[in-house]
Amino acid sequence: MKYRPRRRVTPLLLVALLFTVAGPSAAGPYREYDIKFTGEAPPPLGASPGDAELINSIAWLMNNKLDLPFPAVTKAYVYVNEATLMDGLVTLGGEKSDEAWDRWRNASGVSTRNGVFLRGDHMAWMHLQGRAGLLAHELAHISQRELGEGGKRRPAVWILEGHADWVKFQVRDLLGYRPYAESRQNVARAVVGASTPIKLFPDLQTLSGTAGWTDWTRKAGAITTYCQAFLAVDWLIERYGSAKLIEFMGRFALESVPGENWLTAYPIPYRQFSEEFRARLEDLGRAIPPAAGGNLAASQPSCD
Repeated sequence: MKYRPRRRVTPLLLVALLFTVAGPSAAGPYREYDIKFTGEAPPPLGASPGDAELINSIAWLMNNKLDLPFPAVTKAYVYVNEATLMDGLVTLGGEKSDEAWDRWRNASGVSTRNGVFLRGDHMAWMHLQGRAGLLAHELAHISQRELGEGGKRRPAVWILEGHADWVKFQVRDLLGYRPYAESRQNVARAVVGASTPIKLFPDLQTLSGTAGWTDWTRKAGAITTYCQAFLAVDWLIERYGSAKLIEFMGRFALESVPGENWLTAYPIPYRQFSEEFRARLEDLGRAIPPAAGGNLAASQPSCD
């Protein structure tokens, strides 16, 4: 899931044509669409692509360039506001009402096993990169569920969210919107300039479960959770490759004992990786020079 509506940059329609309309339910308080990932490569996007062109390009890139698997049928639901999104998560997403309101009331998008649920009012205020990033992030969660289908457990939340942002930045690069290396540098600058000092960031173990992740995001902001998780996953992939991470997430479809999936996929113990990443994170302040004016937090207030 991703939070925070974006500042409006260019006017656009309320995502009414984001995807191919799936059926008559589009006349209700939401619009229902089918998402396609296969077929021939879509044509290159122009400077101002239509919404249908954008989603088709993202879906194709994720499946064919990033080798991410998806269900045969994937749907997206676009709602007009917070209340209708929460209702949709309960009626179509299979979520409990209290949990939906507690966890996702500020979300721009949420992925469940029944599809991608999006807030149209948030998307209407996003620039093109923001919309592309939101769609890629939520579709990454759909792929993660497909990889672990049938399993009783899931990877740590920091792995799931960090990977979803890794996919987001890869897709933006593939679309020609922003080089991946630039996105990574921006995230690192956000971490260094965060109002919460790095030494007070939660460790990866704390961010393994939903409760710890949600609590830290609420009290300290997304930089301590989403930004940190992305940097951890980026380093994990840098060391062992993206195929190894896909293999690791796919092992959760098997009935294995806790901890076995990591040990099978990676040559480094989980605790050792976490400790080495923590040291790497705390070294960022010395590796990254101050931004212009010396105010990193003001120049890069988020990890998007």
